[in-house]
Amino acid sequence: MKRLIHITFLLTAYLSFAQGDISEIEYYFDTDPGIGNGTSIDIDPDAEVLNQNFSIPTTGLSAGNHKLFVRAVKDDGSTSYYYSQSFSVKAANATFNTANIDGFEYYVDTDPGIGNGTQLSVAAMETIDQSFNISTAALSSGSHKLFIRAKNSDGTYGAYDNVAFSVNHSPAVLNNYDITAAEYYFGTDPGTGNATVITIPTDETLDENLAFLTNTLPQGSHRAFVRVKNANDVWSLYDNIVFSVVPLAEINIADINSIEYYFDADPGIGLGNQVTITDTETVDQNLAIPTTGLPTGSHRLFIRVGNTAGNYSVYTHTVFSVRTPTFFNNASIVAAEYFIDIDPGEGNGNPITTSGDSIDENVIVATSGSMAQGDHYVYVRVQNTDGTWSLYDKQYFEVSGTLGIETEELSKISIYPNPTSNVVNIKLPIHITIESIEVIDINGRLIFHSQESLSKIDCSSFSNGVYLLQLKTSSGALSKRIIKQ
Repeated sequence: MKRLIHITFLLTAYLSFAQGDISEIEYYFDTDPGIGNGTSIDIDPDAEVLNQNFSIPTTGLSAGNHKLFVRAVKDDGSTSYYYSQSFSVKAANATFNTANIDGFEYYVDTDPGIGNGTQLSVAAMETIDQSFNISTAALSSGSHKLFIRAKNSDGTYGAYDNVAFSVNHSPAVLNNYDITAAEYYFGTDPGTGNATVITIPTDETLDENLAFLTNTLPQGSHRAFVRVKNANDVWSLYDNIVFSVVPLAEINIADINSIEYYFDADPGIGLGNQVTITDTETVDQNLAIPTTGLPTGSHRLFIRVGNTAGNYSVYTHTVFSVRTPTFFNNASIVAAEYFIDIDPGEGNGNPITTSGDSIDENVIVATSGSMAQGDHYVYVRVQNTDGTWSLYDKQYFEVSGTLGIETEELSKISIYPNPTSNVVNIKLPIHITIESIEVIDINGRLIFHSQESLSKIDCSSFSNGVYLLQLKTSSGALSKRIIKQ
């Protein structure tokens, strides 16, 4: 089944936290192992709002349906509610289905069996983005669930998607009465008119901040429900929100009088490296923290403060790297060069005219008409007066095709799966032949070359990372980024 699913997590700290940034997320499959026991993904730098794509391995999961759960962790260790997404794992020997979608079927509430739902005809396509009008005339009034699944041209059905909806066959009545009352309740509905009254002004609409008393609720998660009544004595449907009741925090008015920090492993409260400060209510200070003695590599710095009452705060932390000391080169820059995709060797790139101690200028990079359509990287490096070349800097760019037959033909080439762990498949229209295949790593090194018309490339020996797969075909050249996991 040709189906592409993007899962994007938008984790917003202020939806779940009063203050503080997201420092990591944790995920788990199917069963909650407990807060802090999921698989952790560090967020560097910490962020108040996280909008990011993650590649989460499914190695070890059995074939079939599963559910992924994700929650955010604040820098003080508190967590958000989870976000979940259902997905399917196919068996290792499952065949990748590239047939076009040519139909849909739907059913309401109860599955009649694959192929026995109400059929919807569509033009055969790789993907479908279409609206359907589905009759509810035969359904009873009340809540229902609509299920829909796609079928491709070889008769295979995909997993269903579903949505809940309500049917009300009573004639619609235009409600032009003002809102005169409101009420709320927690958990179980006591019946309309029997909940806690909310005093509101009489108006056509209600846009108010409402304060609920939670002093009688136990600690934990709860749900608040609100509904309104109009002057005709008709109650609305309810709206609801989930919230948590936590212990009332004690207000600490003691001054901060110390700071302590440690790397990687917590030595215990009060046993970190101490930083003496003048007693103050708040601290806004830059600290120079030595990293002498730390081995080369990634580390985590933790900082917490202590007050005059002998209490310590929760820690805040940041991730950093220790690198081998490098020689400081103060020679002037005398040359610069760039190359695209493949490194020709130092001094063999396309020259850029420049001089001085630094470069801060716009460089126009020519992309010839013979350059492959698709993904590319441009690399730039400089040379100083003692002949030393710098490390390169790189920038991704894309060469778009023109509106022509060649561009249309190249768009029919399929490269999958991406990301991959072992093999990349190349599917071509029958009239297109491959003249050469190249794979280039992110450092500009050519690591694979073939002039055979291969249908797949074994990349199991490649290191994890990003690569360029470049095809030269009878209909033009194509460059595609692939990810090896």
